[in-house]
Amino acid sequence: MPNTPDTSTLNQLLDQLKEAEVSERNQARLHGQAKPRLSVEMEDPIGWVSLFGYDPQRYFTDPLFYLEQQLRQKLWRFENINDDVPLNSWVPAWLGHYPEYTFFGLGLGVRSHGGPILQTDHPLTRAPDLSLLGPVDFRTSGWMPRMLHWYEDLLALADGRVGIGFFGWNRGGFDIAVQLRGYENLLFDTTERPEFVHGLMKRLVEERCRWCTAAAAYLGTEVGPTAIADDWVACPYVSPGIFADFILPRYLEIEAFHGALVGFHSCGDQAPFHEHLLQIKPLNGFEVSPWMDLGQALANVPESKHLHLFVHPNDVVVDSPETMLAKLRAKAEKLCGTNRSFTLGTSGLTPIQGERAF
Repeated sequence: MPNTPDTSTLNQLLDQLKEAEVSERNQARLHGQAKPRLSVEMEDPIGWVSLFGYDPQRYFTDPLFYLEQQLRQKLWRFENINDDVPLNSWVPAWLGHYPEYTFFGLGLGVRSHGGPILQTDHPLTRAPDLSLLGPVDFRTSGWMPRMLHWYEDLLALADGRVGIGFFGWNRGGFDIAVQLRGYENLLFDTTERPEFVHGLMKRLVEERCRWCTAAAAYLGTEVGPTAIADDWVACPYVSPGIFADFILPRYLEIEAFHGALVGFHSCGDQAPFHEHLLQIKPLNGFEVSPWMDLGQALANVPESKHLHLFVHPNDVVVDSPETMLAKLRAKAEKLCGTNRSFTLGTSGLTPIQGERAF
């Protein structure tokens, strides 16, 4: 008979979570009308590994430990970070940022500090040949067996006491194309063999849509609005011309398939693409990352669109309060006199060793 896991710690953490959820402090966050809304993000798992000192390999292989640690992290965040984000009873069945890379035969791992290990020598780096990519099967490709087991194990452990979120296919296609082909190869391809790049991008989006259809069937839901995260889609890595020719058409296909594309994330400078991104009509929120000029975003993006302003992690964990305040006041001066709807947040934070960052 298999060993029954000891869930006593999990039960204690669940009780603490429920108690914190109904607390006056959390209810104030749930019903608060703070403007701008403030959110503070921790880099997962790197920041949490630094803070709690656990093994990320265990975090991503032991479902009981993962669920317990997710609850610890939620409670720590609620107690130690005074922002406007309410506590909730929801945990993602997460295995890092890049599981969809494995669907195309790319190896993926995690470093001891929590950072990813990405394979860089896929056969496609040596030959621009789409026949090297097999079809994506929802049940068997890459990490899919592991992902399905992970989700079902977490559902069983949660037993309805917290919601478990299934995986999403986050990448819009370009990040995967770079990892498969190599950045320099892919840039040369855009001029030397553009039809290959179009074919690769189209293939990746087609597989994404097929996977999302299968995921909805598995969950008993419908395909609905989605968001995209493509970190390589940033200047100077990608020019506006490459974005318009090779990337935007695929994003518009994703929008048509899902009915709405409601979010786009890139850690870098998106400003040169704003005129193209505005063709995605349901995209009502635009990120202003620490690597973007706020003034340029204000000039490019209509006031009817919401802005998500993010500060650099160093502005929070390194800067003095006086320096931090000066930087925020500089942003406020640019926003003053506009009718702009915006939120203010941090990029993922990582505590500094030997210091308490919060």
